[in-house]
Amino acid sequence: MQSQWEAVLILSLLAACGLGSPVDALAHGTGHGILDDAPAVALEFYYSDGIPMQYAEVLVFSPQDREVEHQNGRTDKHGRFVFCPDAQGAWLVKVNDGMGHLEQAAIEVDPLALSGPPPDRAAPAPPAADGGTAPSKTLKIITGLSLILNAALGAFVLKRRAG
Repeated sequence: MQSQWEAVLILSLLAACGLGSPVDALAHGTGHGILDDAPAVALEFYYSDGIPMQYAEVLVFSPQDREVEHQNGRTDKHGRFVFCPDAQGAWLVKVNDGMGHLEQAAIEVDPLALSGPPPDRAAPAPPAADGGTAPSKTLKIITGLSLILNAALGAFVLKRRAG
């Protein structure tokens, strides 16, 4: 009778450990940074009467590849679009409003415009004002090992109980 209560207690502890933080154990984090010195090209697209081309499809092609776009997106409600070139030369920007209006812009990017740090080296944003931070790598490793060891312990207890 005592071994049954031990098994119930151990399984309850396993369940509590396993359910305590499933999101942190299974998910991966995200982050963002503000690129203060990134080279950016800002464009504005509009119709002949001056009305902005709102939410039009945009395709940006680098000087090295005119087949596969470097970036794609949409203009904002003011007909504006921004991209960060990573090479010098003539960049091609194609805009299509989906109603038969097309516009193309050839943008020449010189080496001086590319003097900012590359986007992948942006400083991480500070933690949220409420103090929330992503779990550290060490905490994730400890959580994973704990789950594995608890599962092994549960299997051992159940095998011992059955045998």
